[in-house]
Amino acid sequence: MTLVFMVILPALAMFSPVKAEELELSIYEIQHDSDANGASIYDSCNVDYCSGGVVVDKFRRGRVKLTVQDTNDPNALSGWGGIIVKNNKYTVDPNVFDDVNVGDWVSFTKVIVIEDYGNTMLQFEPDSGINKSSGNALPEPIPVSPNDIAAPVYQSGLPEGWFVLDRSAEKYEAMLVRVENVKVTYKDIGAHFDNYVLQDDDDPNESCWASDYMNETQNEEGYHPFVEEGQHFCSVTGIVEQFTGYMNEYDWDYYQLLTTYTGDLKRYTPADLDGDCMVDFSDFAVFYQYWLWGTE
Repeated sequence: MTLVFMVILPALAMFSPVKAEELELSIYEIQHDSDANGASIYDSCNVDYCSGGVVVDKFRRGRVKLTVQDTNDPNALSGWGGIIVKNNKYTVDPNVFDDVNVGDWVSFTKVIVIEDYGNTMLQFEPDSGINKSSGNALPEPIPVSPNDIAAPVYQSGLPEGWFVLDRSAEKYEAMLVRVENVKVTYKDIGAHFDNYVLQDDDDPNESCWASDYMNETQNEEGYHPFVEEGQHFCSVTGIVEQFTGYMNEYDWDYYQLLTTYTGDLKRYTPADLDGDCMVDFSDFAVFYQYWLWGTE
C-alpha cells in the first residue's frame, strides 16, 4: 500500500492548486494555460498581482467592463494577450472604474480569475487594487481571416444548437483583430438575435459572426447603421468574445467580433481608386494616370 501511495503522489501534485499568495501572473499566463474549452487553469483562483495591459475598450452600459490587452509581453502579441476585467456587482462600488479610460495601462492586485459565458475574466473584489498610467498607444489589430474566428454550425439532436467546430479563435479572446474584404450576408442570428455574418468576398466558405452591442453608435435595432445585408467592407475591426450558454431554446457556443466605434467599419469609397482601403497619394497616382484620358 505504501508503494502505491508513493507512485500516485507525484501525479497528484501536478494538479494541486497554486496557493493564492504565490500567484503573480501576466495576462498571457492566465489565458494561455487553458483546457480544451478555453477555461483558464487558474479558474476560481485568487491572483495576488496581475501585470495587466492597456485598456482597449471600456464598456459603459450596465456593469462597466474593461477589455485589457498586454502590449509589452512578446509572447502575447499574436495571441493569449487579452482579458476582460469587471467588478463583483454584489460587493464592489459600481463606479470603481470611473477614472479608468481607454489608453490607460492598468495592473491589478488581489483579483479572482472567473469564467463567464465562456470568457476568462478578472473579477474585482472589495480588497482588490488597481494601478494605472495614462497616454499609452493602443495595439494594432491582428489581421485574421474570417475562418480564424470561424462562425458556428448548426447541430441537431441533443443538445440542439449552434457550436464552433474548433477552438482556433480562443487565443484571440479579448484581443483586437481585423478581417478584410468581407460582406454582410445575414442578420438577426445568435443568442440575442443581434449577430450578423461576415463572409469573405472571394470565398463563401470563409465566414465569422460579428455584433455591435459594444459599439456606442449602434442604432435602435442593435446594429451599427453601416451594417446592412449586402454591405461590403474593406475591413472590420473588433474585440473577440466567446458566448456559451442556453438561450431561446438553443445551446450556443460561438465566437463573435465586437465592433466598438464607427471607425471599426471601413467601407469602400469612390475615392479609393486602387482598392487598398485607403485614400492617399497612390490613389492620386491612378487619377493622374487617367487625367484627360479619352479627350483627344
